[in-house]
Amino acid sequence: MDQDETQNLITIDEIHNILKKEIQLPNGPQPIPQNLYQNIAKLIYLLNEQSEVDYLELPDEDDTTKEISAEIKSNLIIVLTKLTTLLFTIRCKKIFNSSNSSSDVFDYSNLTDEEKYVFFGNREREKRIEVILKMLLKGKPKTLERIVSSVKENFVLVRFLDSMDKFVGVNMSNYGPYKKDDVAILPFENARSMIENNKAREIRRMV
Repeated sequence: MDQDETQNLITIDEIHNILKKEIQLPNGPQPIPQNLYQNIAKLIYLLNEQSEVDYLELPDEDDTTKEISAEIKSNLIIVLTKLTTLLFTIRCKKIFNSSNSSSDVFDYSNLTDEEKYVFFGNREREKRIEVILKMLLKGKPKTLERIVSSVKENFVLVRFLDSMDKFVGVNMSNYGPYKKDDVAILPFENARSMIENNKAREIRRMV
């Protein structure tokens, strides 16, 4: 980790102070640096990277030094993870509470891009609830059927934890048979029951 990178990194104290202020504010979220989460992610990345470098570069006779260095960095990452999780969770709860209340209003410009991503996801959820209730209470079963039919068009990528016989999916297509560790793209409704019964695990694509 070079000196320039170290000087520009956010500190645990800075994150802690932001969290403390967020907890103290009844309304919110408070304005925070737009690149806060990016900086935290960068710090965690560099700590992990430095741990690997230290392990490879320190002489074998310095095993104790390696262990101490690795433990310090591991503890730093744990503290960072807890602080960041708490901060992000509190701010998101404030966003959700404000969205569901006409009296609690927050300043949209206070949100980071990561929080806006969550905010728009929540708005989409609320919109879907509203649409379903509207069609349901207006007595429009055909429209309701068309809307919910999209569930059968959702697919997920899974890895099988056990062998699986051939089966017919909710979209009436044939799938399988599969062996343990096989990977397949399945309708969400079928995959969900397999995941819940520990027959398969969803593979989440990281972008």
